[in-house]
Amino acid sequence: MPVVLGSQTSYLLGLENGKCSDTMSNLVVRQIDFDVDQAKFIWNPDNPSFSVLMNQITFFVVGFEKYMCRVMRDAEAHITDAAVMEEARAFRMQEAIHAQKHVRHARALIAQYPALQGTHDKVLASYDDVYNTHPLEYHLAYAGGLEAIFTPFFKMILDHRAALFEEGEAQVASLFVWHFCEEIEHRSSAYDVYNHLVGSHWYRIRNTGAFQKHTRDLFDMIKNDFELVVKDVPKNAYSGNPFARIPIRAQLRSVVGVLASQFPWHDSVNQPLPDYYGEWLGHWESGADVSQIVGKATLGAQ
Repeated sequence: MPVVLGSQTSYLLGLENGKCSDTMSNLVVRQIDFDVDQAKFIWNPDNPSFSVLMNQITFFVVGFEKYMCRVMRDAEAHITDAAVMEEARAFRMQEAIHAQKHVRHARALIAQYPALQGTHDKVLASYDDVYNTHPLEYHLAYAGGLEAIFTPFFKMILDHRAALFEEGEAQVASLFVWHFCEEIEHRSSAYDVYNHLVGSHWYRIRNTGAFQKHTRDLFDMIKNDFELVVKDVPKNAYSGNPFARIPIRAQLRSVVGVLASQFPWHDSVNQPLPDYYGEWLGHWESGADVSQIVGKATLGAQ
């Protein structure tokens, strides 16, 4: 059965040859080749439930990042500040490349379990429905609110990367580490655009419940589909706690950070960041191979 994911890259980037301008914001648009074509569904056998959660993120990202790109392209038509415009464009290009890389990961999983094509299609259809039934200000509130959640959540993951990634396939583990670092890098971008074009904290907060429910429903749908389709996995893959090895105090700090990110006084720039974020940037700037910077050498096919 053919894998029908389509080539989204040129549409999402909205740029000739997928190239970005040299006169951008401080965001860096990186093209890194993660060879995940042979990735196993349980790519970290030491933590099957974490493998499942990250696979859920891959399927979610394909739809969410495409949605983000459409929203930012629409927003750019209304932006009047040059600095905000450059931030929006660089943010959109980073998100487009995230979608591109996770499409490749999703394609590898669908090749092994063809019925997951339907899961991919449902995620895209869900975001198409959101895009077609709400105004731009809602989309920008969705973007700003959800992106704000990522920093405290991904900080927890990156702070405990050894417990979560070290026993996993290097290319897959490194894909997620790169993505999470870039989410932290552009942690204020969606807020900047929202504040420039909408600016109402209360409108965003009023719609927080709706976009959070939409996100939870998608993650639940993806996991339910996984359970129906992918049965050759350890018993605890779907029932285990992916963060069992992370201290409770760190998990609570992450929860508090996620809740605080939705308040009107939230400062998207000045948040506690993982030490590894700066370390990863240093590896990238030095020319290190960040496509396999964490994890083990790729394991054999499942």
